[in-house]
Amino acid sequence: MMKKEILIFGAGALSLGFLGPELSKDYQITFIDREYKSDFLAYLKRENQYRLNISFPQLKVTEVDNVTGLNLDNPEEKALLIDKISRVSIIFTAVGSSHLISLASILAEGIRERKSKDSLFILCSENGWNIEALMESYLKEYISDLSSSVKIGNPIMGRMCRCEENIKKEGVYQSVADDFNWAVIAEPWYGIPLVESIAKDKVFFGRAFQAKGEREFSALKRMKFLLHNGTHAFLSHLGYLKGYSHFYQLAEEKELLRLAHKMMNDEIIRALLSNYPDVLDENEVNNYAIDILRRILCPVFKDSIERGVRGSLEKLKPEERLISGAKFIISSGFLPEVYSMMIAAAIEINKKEGRLKGSLERILSDYCQLKGDKDKKIIELVKKS
Repeated sequence: MMKKEILIFGAGALSLGFLGPELSKDYQITFIDREYKSDFLAYLKRENQYRLNISFPQLKVTEVDNVTGLNLDNPEEKALLIDKISRVSIIFTAVGSSHLISLASILAEGIRERKSKDSLFILCSENGWNIEALMESYLKEYISDLSSSVKIGNPIMGRMCRCEENIKKEGVYQSVADDFNWAVIAEPWYGIPLVESIAKDKVFFGRAFQAKGEREFSALKRMKFLLHNGTHAFLSHLGYLKGYSHFYQLAEEKELLRLAHKMMNDEIIRALLSNYPDVLDENEVNNYAIDILRRILCPVFKDSIERGVRGSLEKLKPEERLISGAKFIISSGFLPEVYSMMIAAAIEINKKEGRLKGSLERILSDYCQLKGDKDKKIIELVKKS
């Protein structure tokens, strides 16, 4: 019996390191990307598999099968893709929030061709708060009367993944396939939490999907956004300014780790528990926080500081983890004293590299959209940092 197909836009680290291995157990997976990945996409189409390195506690290599690829820049393959969009039930996006607007035009082409009244679920894997609302607004630029059968969600992506270029055949990691010199490395983390209103549909029969009530899902999403993404951003931005290249090197940075613990315990966890006392267990949240530090600092995964600061300008936008995280903490009645340090660090990095210009006040007002009395305390804390 033919497996149901899932389309995944983006054949990068998250798609290949998490979505592929988690979903291919129960679905046929089609990865879609651009011309620069044409050789790899052609390989997937021909061989229907690739290799993945799983780290922690020791390296393990596994084969991911039931996969194929499509090149969006190939006219014939793009036509096939539009047809697939018109027929499938589940589409994942993993292209980065800045690319969703261009992706919306392609999705709209396929949506217009849909004959079935069955639901189409577009699941945005990008980090950010209210990413689903952003995707919906982009789609409505092309389809003003977007059908209610098109449902957009933002599942929780809990696994860290990365790509490494120019690997050696006799090196630690194995390449995605014999003809390529780059590898995908992922940590062992399982399950894709989805809000129950979406996950209850019969198409979500796969073992990876975890249905969560709306309140619990909101709490878990916020926890991942702040404790995982926030701590990763904090350590990467301050580690970058200190001259480090990899997270595992920070294990000896006692003062930086002291600050990270203070931020997690006194600011983030207290804010989370005060907002979600009905669905979050304090012991489980504390364990998650400790585990996050272990995972980020893992020497086998060997995550790079550069990966953490990549896209740091994007992370300073008002709906992203730095600004929205500080606002969440302060709205919960706590001061984001340590959390604000990474906002200052991200601004310093982007000013040094020429992506931001002007005074700190101007950047906080115009780019981060922190305004006067409303955000006065955050502005003061960033200036102090």
